[in-house]
Amino acid sequence: MASPVAEGPASEQTGTQDTKRAVDKEDAAIRRRVNKVALAIAGVMAIVIAAAVYFSISFVDEERRRDIQGWQIRLGIIADSRTEAINEWIDQNFSVMRELTENQSLQIYVTELTMAEGDKGGITDQKAQAGYLRNLLVATAEREGFSPPPPSGVVAANIEKAGAAGIGIVDSKGNPIVSSPGMPPLAPNIKKAILEALDGKPNIIDVFKGATNLPTMGFVLPIIGIQDIEGGKGIGAVVGLRTVGKDLFDRLKQPGETAKSSETYLVRKKGGTVEYLSPLSDGTPALKRSLAADTQDLAGSFALNKPGGFAIRRNYVSTEVLVTSRKISQAPWVLVKTIARSEALAETETRLKTMLTVFVLIIVGVTIAIIA
Repeated sequence: MASPVAEGPASEQTGTQDTKRAVDKEDAAIRRRVNKVALAIAGVMAIVIAAAVYFSISFVDEERRRDIQGWQIRLGIIADSRTEAINEWIDQNFSVMRELTENQSLQIYVTELTMAEGDKGGITDQKAQAGYLRNLLVATAEREGFSPPPPSGVVAANIEKAGAAGIGIVDSKGNPIVSSPGMPPLAPNIKKAILEALDGKPNIIDVFKGATNLPTMGFVLPIIGIQDIEGGKGIGAVVGLRTVGKDLFDRLKQPGETAKSSETYLVRKKGGTVEYLSPLSDGTPALKRSLAADTQDLAGSFALNKPGGFAIRRNYVSTEVLVTSRKISQAPWVLVKTIARSEALAETETRLKTMLTVFVLIIVGVTIAIIA
């Protein structure tokens, strides 16, 4: 009878332990479920927060792109306007040459000279005709800006100046017939342009440093005979050379523009370099600066390679700029229009930073509220 009495407490103890183990297992299962729920909630919150941050940044970036596109339109309008002004200046110079080639007295003189195979003695009243033509060229050159620049200083006034600008008439072989005072000698680049124009098409003598070390360019137009004795080719040509200065470069300035860093200039490709044809805002004179065409992110290179394009690049002093460009139709030039990114997007960046800060604060506040 002693055994049953001894086994009673042990059985109760075993039952209690089993019950405790069962409770512990249930508590552990509950904790695991709670932990899984907590982890799931935390994961969802992390995804929501990440998505909120991503969309906030995307919204800000989209606003920035929209403002940059607005600048693309504005710069493009200015570039189109300045390109038109440059082309108009070139047209005006060709118009001067065209008026001369259409002058009947000039046409008769050159026609008679051609028929006489270059013998001036075969021209009717040669001296009178040559004197008239010379006076015509002198008057046209002085009126239209094809005369040499005025001397600077007393010393310079007492020294005979090398030819710097003028208007001349050449025969079918490119030899001079008559010209205005100050007409430069026909250097190889001038002679080449004349011979090309004698085939019947207008030609430009691209900008070069003239005898006075000033930017100089020329315009050549063929003279077509009264009876077209050369079958459409020029029996001679009128060539005008002029120094290039404010009359051209002032056309690069947009009336009413107030942006401090806004700049418009002309470039051309010369070998492996980008040559700057017009004065620059840092004080560099025309034709005084050139940079390697493969300079990284150079705005001038971008303009030459993609006329009409738009991008963010660096200018000749490595300032980050918004840049667009246009091709000058009648010359091997490209017009470049830029504005410093720091000035163009200053208000935009301030506004977008404020917006992004507000978005982040809202996300943080909502997150804290959910956790609490």
